[in-house]
Amino acid sequence: MKFIHIADVHLGAAPDKNTPWAQERKNHSRKAFEQVINIAEEEQVDLLLIAGDLFHRQPLQRELKEVNYQFSKLSHTQVVLIAGNHDFINPESYYRTFPWEKNVHFLKKESVEYVELPMLRTRVYGLSYWHRELPEALYDNIKVEEGSFLNILLAHGGDEKHIPFQSEKFQRMGFDYVACGHIHKPMQYIENRVVMAGALQPVDCNDIGAHGFFMGNLTKERCQVEFHPLTYCEYAVMNLKVTSDITNGALEEFVKKRLEQAPEYMIFKVMLSGFYDGSAPIETERLEKLERVIQVVNQCQPDYDFERLKQQYSQQLIGKYISAMERLPQDEVAKLALYYGVEALLDS
Repeated sequence: MKFIHIADVHLGAAPDKNTPWAQERKNHSRKAFEQVINIAEEEQVDLLLIAGDLFHRQPLQRELKEVNYQFSKLSHTQVVLIAGNHDFINPESYYRTFPWEKNVHFLKKESVEYVELPMLRTRVYGLSYWHRELPEALYDNIKVEEGSFLNILLAHGGDEKHIPFQSEKFQRMGFDYVACGHIHKPMQYIENRVVMAGALQPVDCNDIGAHGFFMGNLTKERCQVEFHPLTYCEYAVMNLKVTSDITNGALEEFVKKRLEQAPEYMIFKVMLSGFYDGSAPIETERLEKLERVIQVVNQCQPDYDFERLKQQYSQQLIGKYISAMERLPQDEVAKLALYYGVEALLDS
């Protein structure tokens, strides 16, 4: 059986607000989802698994209709989905009564249920969120039905507030494949068996690295999955070590060159470390205005000549502060206290 596993599509999310590319980013999740539908049809995939958070919030009826239309384009593929913690089913949710296409199976109960797909000799288990948080380990005691069917679990969670689980338990229960969602980083807890799809596209700048979907082939004897990246957007970290002799202009030009060398779909968090001239602070706002820079984190420390400052201000608070700090054990905390204290005293 050929399948595609996605999760955390977050349709309706609006990443990177107040940036020049905000409108473009708003469309990435929809475009990526439609691309997955097209791939499923081209590849004649048997099963599309959606492990929660198809929407970023409670879906409107018109949004469900749009998604249902995409599912209707699948001539061969069965779709099974659950609601996650973002699009959880509340008392007014349109999820409760929406009429899905015949090939779509929505596991909407609060407790684990399964849908049987006889044409695929497959049962897909899962539950939907009816609350934003579910701290109970609701997957721990699932009883898999006996028989020759393939058994798949849709599992949304993996942290202390959202159905914590231990991946090793899933195989002992008898699942042939566990399609996980909620954590936005794609990873395989147990290779080819327990897989976290990650977000289909990154939702914020902390979703570092490649995002996409998993496609696989599953039989009773074996399972093989492969990650397929979708490059509408990818957040990356640009680590730069700064020296005290660099100017703000030179630093800006260097970042510009690095941006020009990178693929156009990449957006960067710039991480600065090292030292800067204490009399000329790094102007991070210049870097933040550059195209495709979403955040600048300045971890640089001023490169003060403490001996010169201690002599220059020997009878003042600055000189006495430096002498006192130098008498302490020189661990990382003491070094930071020295830098921050001198910086504050000089500013005042």
